[in-house]
Amino acid sequence: MRRPARTVDICARRTLALATVAALALSALLAACVDDDAPAATADRLSVVATTTHIADFARQVAGDRADVTSLLPPNADAHDFEPAPRDVETVADAGVVLRHGMDLDDWATGLISESGTGAAVHVVTDGIIPIAGDHDEDDEQHEEDEHDEDEDDRQHDGDDPHVWFDVANAKIMVENVRDALIEADPGERGSYEANAAAYLVELDELDGWIREQIATIPEENRKLVTNHDAFGYYVRAYGLEFIGAVIPGIDAQAQPSAQHTARLIDLIQEENVRAIFTETSINPDLSSRIADEAGVTLVDDLHGDSLGDADSGAGTYIEMMRWNTTLIVEALR
Repeated sequence: MRRPARTVDICARRTLALATVAALALSALLAACVDDDAPAATADRLSVVATTTHIADFARQVAGDRADVTSLLPPNADAHDFEPAPRDVETVADAGVVLRHGMDLDDWATGLISESGTGAAVHVVTDGIIPIAGDHDEDDEQHEEDEHDEDEDDRQHDGDDPHVWFDVANAKIMVENVRDALIEADPGERGSYEANAAAYLVELDELDGWIREQIATIPEENRKLVTNHDAFGYYVRAYGLEFIGAVIPGIDAQAQPSAQHTARLIDLIQEENVRAIFTETSINPDLSSRIADEAGVTLVDDLHGDSLGDADSGAGTYIEMMRWNTTLIVEALR
């Protein structure tokens, strides 16, 4: 017996509805599979672990969207006394390539890398940079009349100054080393890494020229720098400033100044007509503030040194950081 037309129509609609539901269910299932596979898809991207924020930024500039980059050192941190967290061991263990600073700045990473058991290649990105000695506080020492009376802790530490990035020419060498490390780890993307690095190196040349133009606006007699610790030697040498002294003697911000050193620094600031004392966001400014008050000069306490700032700080990338520091220095000394 033939079914009435209306019954056939209802059945047809039900069949269509069931087919539609099945199709939607299949689509949802496929979408879920895609979502589940999303983390796996990132496995095709190179995992880069950098010990410092500067190196991490260089790696991001060179890698573009071809890598996931992690910095062990967080923003606004002091690299000299950083203590890795247990989770950092796993981060290094999963790395495809590890980028280190070297020059004793990130010695804390040595045990971390060993403990992680990572099979990733470890590259020191400061290779090829000619360092300046860690005791380059020579101008201050020349002014010391009773140097033999200073406490042992007030003397300069031996070793090379690791703050090489404050000369843009050195930053360019670091970028080239990062480029080569990424190519070695991910040779299939050589073209992308080379193109990205080349474009970024042009930006760094422009940055270097801009810094020189800005420093040139400071009267020559005012181009004198006093900092919280001796971290700006490369900047001083590259851009024509004179280093007068540091609140904390030496390249390690954890050193302790003697009373004699502090008193002599105040005298130097006044004798040399220094206009300001500069310190970094990662360092307690209390001692610098007291010295600035006693010497009658301005305190600028928001420079960035061992690490970059947060993303919204105005110093979240290397180029932003160098522009930020230069602007503050120029405004205070001009």
